[in-house]
Amino acid sequence: MNKLKLFIEDNFERFSDLDESEVLELDAHYMDDDIVNYLKDNDKFEHNGICVYYVKGPDEVHVENLNVD
Repeated sequence: MNKLKLFIEDNFERFSDLDESEVLELDAHYMDDDIVNYLKDNDKFEHNGICVYYVKGPDEVHVENLNVD
C-alpha cells in the first residue's frame, strides 16, 4: 500500500531509532483511515525493516524496528 510506504518513509528516522523490543504505540484515531483499515484487514505491513500492525484492544497502530542487531 502506497500510503503505508510513504508513512514509513516520512517517519523512517524516528522509527529506525527504536531499540530491540521497543514498540511505538500510535492512536489509530489520529491516523489516516485508509492506513488503519488496511492494517485491520491484514496481519502486518513491513517496509525497509519497519513493521506496522494494528492492535484492536486499545485501537492502536504499533510500529517496530526489525533492523535491530
